Amino acid sequence: MRILIDTNILINLEGHKIVKDNFSQFYRIAITNNCKVLYHPRAIPFDLDRDSNLERKEITISKLKKYEPLEDFAYPTEKFKSLFIVKKVNDEIDILQLFQLFKEYVDYFITEDRGIHNNAKKIGLQSKVLYVSEIQELLEELFTIKIPSHPILKEHSLREIEDKFNSPFFDSLKEDYGKEAFSNWLMKCIKKNRKCYSLIVKDELQALLIYNLEKIEQHQLKDIYSDVLKICTFKVSDTVFGIKLGELFLNKMFEYCINQKIQYLYLTVYEKQTHLIKLLNRFGFYKNIFINKQGLSEVQMIKCLNKNLVSKKYNCINLHPFYYDNSTISKYVIPIKPKYYSKLFKDGSLRHPTLFDFSQDSINEIQGNTIVKAYISNSRIITPKQGDILLFYASNTDKAIEPVGILESIEIVDNFDKLWKLVSKKTVFSQEELIFKLQDKGKLNVITFRLITYLNKKIRLSKIKKLNSFKNKIQTITKISESDYLELRNEEYFDKRYIIN
Repeated sequence: MRILIDTNILINLEGHKIVKDNFSQFYRIAITNNCKVLYHPRAIPFDLDRDSNLERKEITISKLKKYEPLEDFAYPTEKFKSLFIVKKVNDEIDILQLFQLFKEYVDYFITEDRGIHNNAKKIGLQSKVLYVSEIQELLEELFTIKIPSHPILKEHSLREIEDKFNSPFFDSLKEDYGKEAFSNWLMKCIKKNRKCYSLIVKDELQALLIYNLEKIEQHQLKDIYSDVLKICTFKVSDTVFGIKLGELFLNKMFEYCINQKIQYLYLTVYEKQTHLIKLLNRFGFYKNIFINKQGLSEVQMIKCLNKNLVSKKYNCINLHPFYYDNSTISKYVIPIKPKYYSKLFKDGSLRHPTLFDFSQDSINEIQGNTIVKAYISNSRIITPKQGDILLFYASNTDKAIEPVGILESIEIVDNFDKLWKLVSKKTVFSQEELIFKLQDKGKLNVITFRLITYLNKKIRLSKIKKLNSFKNKIQTITKISESDYLELRNEEYFDKRYIIN
C-alpha cells in the first residue's frame, strides 16, 4: 500500500512536541506491514521552506530523510486544475498532491486539512483522502490479527507453558515423533514465539493446539500457491477426550483463517488417528498422503477456506463454516432463554465470561464447545428443512438475536433412546431433565444445527418490532420473510465473509 502524507502529518510526527497517539499508531502499523509512507518532493519541502524558525526547519528537514519521496510524479492537467479554485500557491500544492491520487500513483492521501477533504469530494476521491484517525482504523482492520476467543480456552505464547513440557501430556507425541526430535521442535517453537490455544485445569495441561502461518516456500503443499495456516500440534488429553474440544479448536482455526484471509488450513496426522481423521473428513478436509523426514507415511489433512472454490451447491456440513443464503433457503428465528443461551453459545457477546469458566463444571458443559448443537422444545413446527438458516433470539432480559446456524435435522421424538442418540453432548439438558420433559410432554421437537458465526451487530428488539415477520413476539419458531431478511443483510447485520454468493 502506498500512502502519501501531507505536511501537517509530517509536522505532527516529527515536530517539537509530543506525538499524538493516533499519529504514531498509524505510522507504526503502516511501516510494520510494509506500507510505503511517501511525501511529495514538491509539497513538503515547499511548506517547510516557509518556516521562519530556521532551527526547527533544519531539524524537520533532516528527519524528512527517513521518509521516501514519491518518484516520477505527474503534473496536473489544465482540465483537472479547472475543477478547483486556486487563490494561492498552497492551493496549487494541494491540487498537485490530489492529482497523484487521481492518477492512482498512490492508494491514499492523508491530511488533516479540511479544505483538501472538501476538494476531494468534488472529484469523488473522498474515500481515499483520509484523516489520521481514519487511516489508523483502516490499517488496524487490515493488519491487526483478530484472535478468536472462547471462555474455556486461553490463547497465548507457547513460552507461557514451557514449564509443562516434561508433563505426561506430551508422552504420546514424543513416542510418535521421537523424544529428542519432538523436544527440539518444541524449543524451536519457543525461540520463534509460536502461539497456541490451551486448556489448563488445576494447573494440569489438558488440551493444546499450536499453530503457525507458513509461506509458500515453507509448506510445499501440492497445487496450493498461497500462505497457509498449519495446525502444528493438536492434542486432547484422554481425561477430557469426550469434551468435544476437537470441534472447538477447529472452529477457532476456521475463524482465525477468515479473519486473516488465509485460504487453506492443514495438519498432519497418522493413519492410526481414526477419530481425528473422521472429524476432519466431516468438516470438509481432504487427504494427501506423503512420506515425512523420518521415512514414515503421514497424512496431510487440508481444508480449503476459499468460499469461491466450493463445489457443493447446498448447505452441507462439508461447506462449514460457509453457507448459501439465496431465496431458495428459508430463514427462521428460534427463541431461547438466557440461561440456556449462555451454555449453548459460550463465545457469544451476550454471554459474559465468569470466574468459573475454567472450573470443571463449566468445562463439562460440552454443548458450549461443539460446532453441532441441539435445541429442544415443545413446538410441533417441523417446517424448516436441512440447510435452512437459523437465527437464535435470546429472550427475557437480552431480547436480541446474535447466533447464526444451519439446520442439520428436525423431527418430533417420543422415544428417549432415540432422543439421547440425537442430542448427546449437544444439548444443555441432562439425561434426567430430558426423561422428565419427555414424560411430561410425550413428544419433543429436536433440532440439531451447526453454529456458523455471530452477527456483526445484534438485532435488538427495537429493530425486530419494525419487521413484518415478527407479529407473535417470537414465542415459537418464526419464519423470516425474504424481504425482511434482505433488509437485515443490506443493513450489514450479517458477516458476508461467511456467505457464498
